[in-house]
Amino acid sequence: MTTKSTEKKTSLEPSEIFCAIGLLIETKKMRELVKDKTGTELLKWVSTKGYEEAKKGIKPFDAKFEKMIKDCAKLNRDATDLKKRTDMVANIVAGFSGAIGSKAFMKAMNTTLTNDVVDKVYMTGSVWPQEVNKFRMQDADSKFDYNSSDLVLQVGAKKFFGISLKKKPNVTKPDPTIINKAFSTFLTSTETKVVKMSNDLNKVRQDYFAGIVKKAQEDGIINVRGLPTMTTEQVWNAKLKRPPKPGKTKSETIALINLKGFNEKDDPVVLSDVPGTVEQITVYDKPTGRMGLKDYINADLSKDDNDLFAKFSEIIDKRSDFFADTLIDMVLKTQLNTKMKAKDIGDFNFEFALVTGFADYKPNNKDATKDQLRLRGATYIPLHTILCGLANLAGAEDKFTIKPDTKKKEEANAAKVYYQLSKQNVPILDLELRYKGDFKAQPQFFATITKKFKEQMYKACLVKKRAKKQNEITILNQKKLAA
Repeated sequence: MTTKSTEKKTSLEPSEIFCAIGLLIETKKMRELVKDKTGTELLKWVSTKGYEEAKKGIKPFDAKFEKMIKDCAKLNRDATDLKKRTDMVANIVAGFSGAIGSKAFMKAMNTTLTNDVVDKVYMTGSVWPQEVNKFRMQDADSKFDYNSSDLVLQVGAKKFFGISLKKKPNVTKPDPTIINKAFSTFLTSTETKVVKMSNDLNKVRQDYFAGIVKKAQEDGIINVRGLPTMTTEQVWNAKLKRPPKPGKTKSETIALINLKGFNEKDDPVVLSDVPGTVEQITVYDKPTGRMGLKDYINADLSKDDNDLFAKFSEIIDKRSDFFADTLIDMVLKTQLNTKMKAKDIGDFNFEFALVTGFADYKPNNKDATKDQLRLRGATYIPLHTILCGLANLAGAEDKFTIKPDTKKKEEANAAKVYYQLSKQNVPILDLELRYKGDFKAQPQFFATITKKFKEQMYKACLVKKRAKKQNEITILNQKKLAA
């Protein structure tokens, strides 16, 4: 049966908290703080005045936020701290960049910020603050959050803005992925056809990994006693124990298909009659001078004709319209406004944008005076812009399509498969489907907006709500966009 997604965003992303701080101070203050290209003044300010601003205007402001901000004062250029310091400065710059972009987005939505600051910033995660929980759209079964806002900003009593914040090192680097969602996220419906797809997917996964593990044994990569006679389900469910890590006494249990290395000295691992146990703890992570099981599997997944990804593509191709429509909605939030209305949020106003900040900081290890730090306002794509861009595509009634990008697969030689989602041959999303290290888990979709679709939106569809008619869209020219 399908394993339902329980993905929750629980990890702390530093750039998000610093974006929140940047939204609580004037833009000119952010620009003043980065005049010192070494980042020293920036770190000092964040740990003192920045902490005070965060405590006043961010909710929730918990212990992990407090510690991270205060610890900025301890970061120096000693060799032991340099990487941590560099990462922190880059995250602060990315956060400030996101704050500037978010303010520009709000301005485009005809919202004036008093003193160039927002009233309140709410951090979303596994639990949304009560004040903004009405804007959350979490599936009761899968726990998938349709509203992907990382921060929710409040301006006045009724205006709220959702910001999905991403970052990249600088403007020349590739865009970060917008989503990172398990394949099963799309298969939670109880519709008969969707349930069948889910079951087909699970069978494909089990058949492939059972087969590749047995082939690995034939090729001398691993040596598990009794493996050749095990059923597909037995291989899929088999678990092994590996020796305790240095300084530890407790062994770790891992799935057989996730074994990184092989059993040292080629001693067979004996599986007991009890599922999930072994009698001999002789499994090691890192092979010496030879290929391990994980590398063996990844090498097979990298092949142009890999059987597993080919079968995934067959499943997707059979319901191309379903996957394309679902991905468009999940990535670009095309139904967000409709779903908000269905929730009956009253006279509250909620706007959403994808914001990408720039973590543009590069220290010079030999000479701090040659450090490079640049604060550039984040790019932003309002939901209205996305909807306008989609509507302007030729053949508005034509269906979205999703097809394998075989050329990219051949060129990449990587353990992943590529797709492109299009409409009327206009590419909208570049997609990757790959594993993140755990073969027992569902493979995950990664998505970015194509350069061609972004150009189409930027030329015609940077949109702005008119002050008097909220639902009307004004097309801004390219010159305004660039500004």
